[in-house]
Amino acid sequence: MFKKYIKRILKVIISAAFLFWVIFKVDWLNVLKNFESIRWPFMAAYILAVMIGMLICAYKWKTLANYKEIELPFGDFFKYYLTGTFINNFMPSFIGGDTFKAYETGKAQERYIEAASSVMMDRITGLFGATILTIIFTLLNFRQVIGNKVLVIANSLVLLSFLFDIFIMKIRHRLFWTRFKKYFPDKFVAFMIDLGTYNNDRRVFRKVTVLAFVFYFIGVALANYILFTALGIKIGMLDYLSVIFLISIVSSIPISINNIGIKEWAYIAFFGAFGVSATAAVTVAIISRFIQMFISFFALPVYLRARK
Repeated sequence: MFKKYIKRILKVIISAAFLFWVIFKVDWLNVLKNFESIRWPFMAAYILAVMIGMLICAYKWKTLANYKEIELPFGDFFKYYLTGTFINNFMPSFIGGDTFKAYETGKAQERYIEAASSVMMDRITGLFGATILTIIFTLLNFRQVIGNKVLVIANSLVLLSFLFDIFIMKIRHRLFWTRFKKYFPDKFVAFMIDLGTYNNDRRVFRKVTVLAFVFYFIGVALANYILFTALGIKIGMLDYLSVIFLISIVSSIPISINNIGIKEWAYIAFFGAFGVSATAAVTVAIISRFIQMFISFFALPVYLRARK
């Protein structure tokens, strides 16, 4: 419990540090003016893109769960995915959305390990897809990216992390099972074994990776570009694509409370490299955050029933 409290305190401190940076970086009067200038019909298109993205994510997760012979209607996967998002948005300190998703999908057949591995693999393939897209569009826009130190550092860290993950995957059997297996609880070992079985069917991995690409293009790139258009923010398409997926990766790093502060910082720092003002960038980040929170709030009844 002490370690959990320390982690929470550290996350609060990190979120606060980034928020203070954002607060002093941004002209908030202009942010209010930006809100007034929003072309509201675009908001419907943004919500539609976000919802399509969630549907794709739910289907991707269902594909992974089905591979583990966890058979539930697609509606249940979408419902639990949306509820997991709600939990992450509103109650990050009490229960994780991923824990909820694994429990709800695994309880019918009491296959909690398989359910948990499907949730984890959903995360892994999503991060893999975002990383590949980041690398591709960084290389396509290399001359522009190389001119900004923040982007160079961020992309270098993403690339190093990607190469390290590949290295660990290649040697995991030798490294994990021969040296460290005995030091871990049996349930964790069983979870790792189950997670590794996804490599036995490359078709499943290819399918969910393609779905991850589709999600990032629709639920992330298209959705955010709609917000840029709604606010009249001009940015070149290649410049935009070379950072939007990078922002998703940075925002997913679990070092703050629900990525508060870090997401806003990333929007300002990365889009700022291509001439987007801090005010405009943070306006997009704020609108994105609150609309997604609003959408996830519709899962509240599901969460309350599950608590009972």
